[in-house]
Order: sequence, then C-alpha cells, then structure tokens
Amino acid sequence: MKSKTKKILKWAPSILVALIIVPGAFMKLTAQPQLVEIFSKSGLLPYMKGLGMAELLFVALFLWPRGLRIGFYLLTGYYGGAMAVELSQHIFFIMPGAILVLVWLAAWLRDGSLFSHPHKQQTTVPSV
Repeated sequence: MKSKTKKILKWAPSILVALIIVPGAFMKLTAQPQLVEIFSKSGLLPYMKGLGMAELLFVALFLWPRGLRIGFYLLTGYYGGAMAVELSQHIFFIMPGAILVLVWLAAWLRDGSLFSHPHKQQTTVPSV
C-alpha cells in the first residue's frame, strides 16, 4: 500500500471524530433550544457552554500530532462521563459510546503504542 493511502486511512477516522464532535460543541456554545432543554432536564445547563469549549479543546489536542495522547485521554474521560450521565438519566447512551469507540479506533490507527504496556517488567536476579 502506498504511503499516501496509508496516511489517508490513518487520518480518516480522526477527521470523522472531529466532524462529529465539533458541530455538537458549537451547538452547545450557541445554546441551541433542543440542547438547552436536554441540559435543563439533567441539571447541567450552567455547564453547557463550558462543556462545548472543552470538546473543542479536546478535539484540537486529539488532532494535533503532539497532543494526540492527552487529547485521547481527555476525550475518553469526557465521553465516559457523558455515558455515565446519560445512564443516570435513563437516556439511551449509544451516541457517546459510539463516539468513544471511534475515538479509540482513530487513536489506535494513528499511534498503536497508546494501547501497549509502557514498561516491560524485567526480572533480575539479586546479586549475592
């Protein structure tokens, strides 16, 4: 496979992540009525704009090659929390779960070392 094709295949899921998250973040920042209603019901309305800004920041870090690792961790925490909130409100949590799966796939394609053990344990024989 050509290097250009590999690069496109590595980046396509990351771009898709951005195309899914960024519009939702802007909807939060502009206080779209349907989101205001949802956030009011869950008691999170005061945090809606902050969550939108956080999403934009996390996606930017995720797309930046040097920020991939921290962006990945932040997006994982954010969407894990979104799933927990939706479960506590008896809402179908598939959307944040699907986004989370896509984030993990994109991260794995771009840097598989995120999912490997950072240090291999070396067993040494104590000297006598």
